[in-house]
Amino acid sequence: MSKKVFSRLSLGKDTRGVVLLTALLIFLLLTFVAVSLADLTIAQYGRTTRNVSISNSLLTAEAGVEESLYSLNDNSNFTGFAETEFFNNEAQGRGTYQSIVSNGSGPNEKIITTTGRVYRHNESTNPISERKIKVTVVGTSSNGNSVHAGAGGLILSGSTTITGSSVHVNGFIDLQGASKIGTQAQPIPVNVANYKCPSGNNPGPTYPQLCTSGQPITFATSTKIFGPVCATGQTSIRVAAWQTDPVIPNLQPGCIAPHLPLPTYDRNAHIAAVTTTGAGNNITYNCSQWQNPNGFVRTWPANLKLTGNVSANSSCDLTITGDVYITGNLDIGGSARIRIANSLGTRRPVIMVDGTITVGGSATLIPNSNGTSAHFISYRSSAACTPNCTNVTGTDLKTSQNLLTVDVAGAGNFPGGIFHAAWGKVRIGGSGTTGSALGQTIELNGAGTLTFGTGLSSGESVWTIRSYQQDFN
Repeated sequence: MSKKVFSRLSLGKDTRGVVLLTALLIFLLLTFVAVSLADLTIAQYGRTTRNVSISNSLLTAEAGVEESLYSLNDNSNFTGFAETEFFNNEAQGRGTYQSIVSNGSGPNEKIITTTGRVYRHNESTNPISERKIKVTVVGTSSNGNSVHAGAGGLILSGSTTITGSSVHVNGFIDLQGASKIGTQAQPIPVNVANYKCPSGNNPGPTYPQLCTSGQPITFATSTKIFGPVCATGQTSIRVAAWQTDPVIPNLQPGCIAPHLPLPTYDRNAHIAAVTTTGAGNNITYNCSQWQNPNGFVRTWPANLKLTGNVSANSSCDLTITGDVYITGNLDIGGSARIRIANSLGTRRPVIMVDGTITVGGSATLIPNSNGTSAHFISYRSSAACTPNCTNVTGTDLKTSQNLLTVDVAGAGNFPGGIFHAAWGKVRIGGSGTTGSALGQTIELNGAGTLTFGTGLSSGESVWTIRSYQQDFN
């Protein structure tokens, strides 16, 4: 064999060796990459699984808060849940919550501490994750009649249900749709004085006075009043003779309900006590605007006068430390939080408004640790003396009572709060918790249950969350 041929053969063998070595190295590299990816995937899956378990344990703890709050509103002596199963399946594992209800710093404050745990499916030891939440709740109540309407009456529509404290109406009650007052488990006393005459849009100076004829309570077939009813001049308890289930089963025949004027307030003394004055749109007081470094957090000083319209919307976090006088309209909405300062103790601050009061969104009123809430009152009327009227009667009152001056809607929560229309109409829709509604006319509509005053099934205070925090101890 010639040297030339031998050279070609040697070159071919060397090339095949290099290719084999290269292929081996690539294979090893790919194997290493595959193993690394597998390890990374397994580690990532483990982290994701643990994060899901942590989230589930936190959500389970929050479920324990909700269940404990519900039970506390049912019984103010409730002390908490033993470890209770919330879910148990292969996908999520087994989740439980445990709660302890202890006394807070005062008689109207309690602390709910809940622990959420997530175990492997069907296991009850060695939890994968555990989270703890501590919330402070306060109990609020309202004295007297929680629903008090003047000559303009109480009007219910939709499927609204009133629960809570007693109802007093100077004029009339009109029940429409499937509305109800009280429940079978919690009957409510109702008084209707029948002071709504003379009729018509121009009744003259004697309005309102006692009617000598007619029914002060009108109703539809699907409506109901639970509890004792004293209604002056009322004889009808059914829509028609064929109706077997009466709308007013507990009517007290011949009962005469008293005429009770709406509570009065010293407007002049409130104005005279003002010590600080500012514009309603000034960023110092306007919590709807961002202000560095406080963000949306504001504190209103006591005896404050705000000129013009005032807005508490967006993420407003406002603390009220005393009485406030607003010369324009007050608008509360968004996710605003209105807090009552602990420094007020049991003294209820009054937010007096010359114009209208509008509440919407998911706004919340947070009572202080004594359970003290706020009193919102509008003095707007259709009389020439508005807003400085000291007494509105006759045709002026008949016209004013149809003027919407307080409008509360949405899914807000205002435990213990008083919404008061001195001469106009209060309209409350949606569902939620409200201390009292006072107005010449009160209109309730929507498809929810409106809880007034002190009454839940426990017959005691309404408990609501004041503060929330995770406990990492």
